[in-house]
Amino acid sequence: MVIREYTKNDELEWLRCRVLSFLDCSYYNDVLTHREIYENDSICLVAEEDGKIIGLIDAEIEKEVGSLCVAGKKVGAVIWHLAVLPEYRRNHIAASLWDEVKKQLIMKGIKYCEVWTQEDEAANYWYLAQGFYNIKEQNWLRCYARPSKADWFLNRKNVGEIYGVEEMIFEVKPSRREKISDYCYRIDEVRLYAREL
Repeated sequence: MVIREYTKNDELEWLRCRVLSFLDCSYYNDVLTHREIYENDSICLVAEEDGKIIGLIDAEIEKEVGSLCVAGKKVGAVIWHLAVLPEYRRNHIAASLWDEVKKQLIMKGIKYCEVWTQEDEAANYWYLAQGFYNIKEQNWLRCYARPSKADWFLNRKNVGEIYGVEEMIFEVKPSRREKISDYCYRIDEVRLYAREL
């Protein structure tokens, strides 16, 4: 396995790796058809074995405090994507990708990093094992509701005549979980993790 910089030619394999890696977690419906292009300096790496991308990590570096990171007191970075194909997990690929990003961030003078994840047990455990800590006051709920249950949420006077709503996705504070749980078919807690480098 080699860890190297992402190149434009990797886009299709990058997308494939991300989709397959997310299928067994709560991000399964977060499918991209193009890889993002970051506005700021970024570190984008892939793990490759026999010409196949088996893991990836993207971290974007903010230009000024608070432009990307929400809880840092100094200029930091945000990990936007970290994925490893299921059949390659438990081989320290994610840790190797993170170690290389961490090394490059430190070389650039960055000493703080954040990442958002959901309540998937494996991901949360992994971030904690890497020294990240959860900033609970920044957590929020991503809620999914269908129209039959969510009509209470739509103010039809403001929306006007519509043919129907297939799905509503909205965000609320974790303290509202009990109040909205009857109206939602799925609720994911989104968690912020951070660590000093």
